[in-house]
Amino acid sequence: MSRLFARSANIRKVFTGLAAASGGVCCLFDSGDGGPEQACWLNVLPAQEMVSGHRFPDRRALVETWPDPEE
Repeated sequence: MSRLFARSANIRKVFTGLAAASGGVCCLFDSGDGGPEQACWLNVLPAQEMVSGHRFPDRRALVETWPDPEE
């Protein structure tokens, strides 16, 4: 399943579409091989950001970009 997700833009689009339709703020791809996760959907926009990368050194940094539901 991870390989299919990694290789197919259409499969990623299905899952990011589900995240968007359900009001999700993030859709993460975890290859299952111990490598870093990739944010594929973030704050209503498609994304290609690695968690443990420059922008998001960890999950906390990723979560800090989410909108506050109380505002």
